[in-house]
Amino acid sequence: MTVDRTLAPSDREEAEQPSRWTIFFSHAFRPFFLAAGIYAVLALAAWLAWIGIHAAGAMPAFMTVAEPLHFWHAHEMIFGFGTAAAGGFLLTAVPSWTGAKHSNGTGLLFMFALWGAGRVAMWGTALFPPAVPLFLDMAFLPVLGFAAARQLAAQPAPRNVIFLSLIVAFIAGNLLFHLGRLGLLEDGMAQGVRLGLGTLVVMIVVIAGRVIPGFTTNELRRRDIVEERFLPMRRAPVDLASIILSAAALLSYALGLGAQLTGIFAIGAAFANAFRLSGWQSLATLDTPILWVLHLAYAWIVIGFLLLATALLGGWISEAAALHAFGTGAAGTMILAIMTRASLGHTGRALIATRPIVAAYILVSVAALARCFGPTIAPGFYNEIMLGAGAAWIAAYTLFTVVFAPILLGPRVQRSH
Repeated sequence: MTVDRTLAPSDREEAEQPSRWTIFFSHAFRPFFLAAGIYAVLALAAWLAWIGIHAAGAMPAFMTVAEPLHFWHAHEMIFGFGTAAAGGFLLTAVPSWTGAKHSNGTGLLFMFALWGAGRVAMWGTALFPPAVPLFLDMAFLPVLGFAAARQLAAQPAPRNVIFLSLIVAFIAGNLLFHLGRLGLLEDGMAQGVRLGLGTLVVMIVVIAGRVIPGFTTNELRRRDIVEERFLPMRRAPVDLASIILSAAALLSYALGLGAQLTGIFAIGAAFANAFRLSGWQSLATLDTPILWVLHLAYAWIVIGFLLLATALLGGWISEAAALHAFGTGAAGTMILAIMTRASLGHTGRALIATRPIVAAYILVSVAALARCFGPTIAPGFYNEIMLGAGAAWIAAYTLFTVVFAPILLGPRVQRSH
């Protein structure tokens, strides 16, 4: 007699269910977005610990980081946190644009490991031979660029080449930083973090022009608003001016081409981006948090350029205020906005921000406002303001990590129709 060894239905379902490991490395947004959320907390907590120790008039008995900590902090927020988010976005979005195969499995694990190795190296620059952090930290971005280029080649489009140019700019900024860290280039660390932050901002300007008007239009049409005058406007000359002037101002600033020239470019970029944002029907999104947060992030771009122009041409506020408007306000808010929306959409969930995530959106802007304007308003409470702003940032990204870790680690939801 032949015994039927066929699996029972429940056994078959269990056998066919992909492992958690397979799910986690099925799409780039999963590991990179979760890592970005965790690293946003860890890197900022380390920086706050240093501020607290410094405020107490003490010094650590032993330091694992060789370079000045304010440069380490800037580098890790840009080339650690920022590139994780950018990598997760690009390796997920580009296949959607071109129809190319998603990065997954062993290849994705390899790229993620390179990013992680860079972080280990940068946390221990005093422990490794000087050249080791350079090679380990520099490894991720070229591989990311190669992977993105292969995906873009599936359906070449001139409008997408800019992303490869931005990855090259990231690589150049990181190289400048490391050459400065090794003492091979005077002011290299400062130029490197400025170029890296500028590249991240330009990437946001480019991506925002593609997603914010489209997402806003979709939502308004869902509400049966179809008249063109009530929908976001796409104005090609304004879009181009915003990108060119933003890139010119930030590149001029990174390369130190002069306060007056950079300030003029910054004024032009502020007005171009403000005019661009004014056509996107921002006020119509106020009852949809997952949408208004995108508009809020872009408003921080405008604020950043206004503060940069004010700092360079008038000296009424510090350049650090402008840099944190870009880094904490624009990049911090846009990364959180994109990661929440993309994670929900790509896992089959409704595009609705829960109350903890809405709180996270608000907390990032609270952190940015405190960091940008607090030292000017209350200079006698500098350390307290820094700690408060940092605590708001940590709370925001802790909320993201706690809410989205199960989503990023778990399977796609199959919604009933």
